[in-house]
Amino acid sequence: MIPRLLALSPSIGWRLAGLVLLLLSITATYVGQGVLVAQALARIFAGRDAGSILWLVAAVVVLQLARSAALAVRESLALRASGAVKAELRRRLTGKLLRLGPAYAQRVRTGAAQTTLVDGIETADAYVGRFLPQVIAAVLGAIAVTAYLFTLDPLVGGVVLACALLLPVLPLASDRILRARNAAWFRGYKGLYAENLDALQGMTTLKAFNASTRRGAELARLAERFCRDSIRLMAIVIGYVGGVALIIGLGTAVALGAGALRLAAGELTVTELLIILLLTAESFRPLKELEAAYHSSYNAVPSLKAVFEILDTPEPAQGTTPLGLTGPPSVTFDAVTFSYPGRRRPALDRFHLDVAPGERVALVGRSGAGKTTVASLLLRWFDPDAGRITVNGIDVRDLPLERLRALVAVVSQDTYLFHGSVRRNLALARPDATAGRLEAAARAAQAHEFITALPDGYDTVVGERGLKLSGGERQRIAIARALLKDAPILILDEATSSVDAANESAIQHALDTLSGGRTTLMIAHRLSTVRTADRVIVMADGRIQEAGPPGELLAGQGAYARLVAAQNGASR
Repeated sequence: MIPRLLALSPSIGWRLAGLVLLLLSITATYVGQGVLVAQALARIFAGRDAGSILWLVAAVVVLQLARSAALAVRESLALRASGAVKAELRRRLTGKLLRLGPAYAQRVRTGAAQTTLVDGIETADAYVGRFLPQVIAAVLGAIAVTAYLFTLDPLVGGVVLACALLLPVLPLASDRILRARNAAWFRGYKGLYAENLDALQGMTTLKAFNASTRRGAELARLAERFCRDSIRLMAIVIGYVGGVALIIGLGTAVALGAGALRLAAGELTVTELLIILLLTAESFRPLKELEAAYHSSYNAVPSLKAVFEILDTPEPAQGTTPLGLTGPPSVTFDAVTFSYPGRRRPALDRFHLDVAPGERVALVGRSGAGKTTVASLLLRWFDPDAGRITVNGIDVRDLPLERLRALVAVVSQDTYLFHGSVRRNLALARPDATAGRLEAAARAAQAHEFITALPDGYDTVVGERGLKLSGGERQRIAIARALLKDAPILILDEATSSVDAANESAIQHALDTLSGGRTTLMIAHRLSTVRTADRVIVMADGRIQEAGPPGELLAGQGAYARLVAAQNGASR
């Protein structure tokens, strides 16, 4: 994982190298301070006057000031390094999720993906800014200080080296247990986050069914399980911290004892013993700081692994074939078979459909017949298991995804509006559209009148998912957005489902205007909306059951006529 983090951007490696050098300079100030203090104490013990240590005290003050400045710079560099990593990870992860599209979003829970996108990336602060540079600085710093102690006394140096080598063994010994508990903790964290987000988004439903207390109890049980996972994880971490403290204390005591014996035997001077006393602790300081950095970043490993798992998810292949259009294109589904993941029955089964340029084709049938799947495959939310889909004879898999989706405008049953102004939601289809063009599209969609009646007109904030607007108002904004995109292929997926009967005629007129001169797929349950279609396709079990002009099918008393009769009977 470390090489992948370093490979995100060339600047990251340089920033981390600067951090390592800065950490080594901080270690150098501690070592210098230890040597100077040892010399000052030795002079005082020898009975020399205070004037003999003034320059030593002044030098210690200078080193402390230098260390304070270096520590302040370290914080800034650490934040810059981790900030660069987080910015690049967010950029890549957001782009990856957008390229993976709805097919991936259907396989994961929103809360879990959000946890990875937000909290998972935030763990890079401790891991990149603290842990990675401290690993290198701790090893180099400990080696340098231990080497200096060897020059003073090989026995003391050997004791310190043995204890220093024991410290890296602890995380290796606890890694297997910590890895499993860390993974369980992160799974619990993502699951708890996802369940809480689900409950918050479904609050109205929970209240309507008087189920909020039951769901609250379920969330409490999940929280309790997550608490137990957290305690188990912290037990391992605390054991590791205690082991580090034991080794450091033991190493310092043994080194000092060995030095005292050497002093009694006349093999060390008082100054050397004092230097050993002060530098033995200093040789462990980088390793102790490494332990602290490891402790603060232990949950970064599973979090960042989850980020890279998404980044490694295979993307839909896309081609480079150009497609120039001078009018509406043809669309062909050639023996297409497709099954959703986890389902045995295919949503489309050897489905074949030719849509002529500019033709308006309505797809009707009972729920689960495969109508919306046709639109999803055309947009390449998914790829078919067999067969192919072509636009003007070119397989959609041979087209760049951006080019393919630029050809298609969609008005769906579930209109999604982003938190922001009406203007911003309309401009999603054409960011460079002028105010006049936005207004013209809104007028054509019968939306201008209600928009201007809003508190701030086109600048009114619609709220999350457009919840400040009615379903019909959201639908009309979606129609205006499709008008603004002006794409040659149009998909109307229950485009009037949220429009009341009083406005249906006007909206249908707007849709007729919108579909004029475009190759159009009309997915409908409300069969009154397909009367203007050139051809009706009745679907059942992923296949075409009946096809023809709506008038002929209605007169033929077949599947379409039965659907119309059933719907008319239900509406009485």
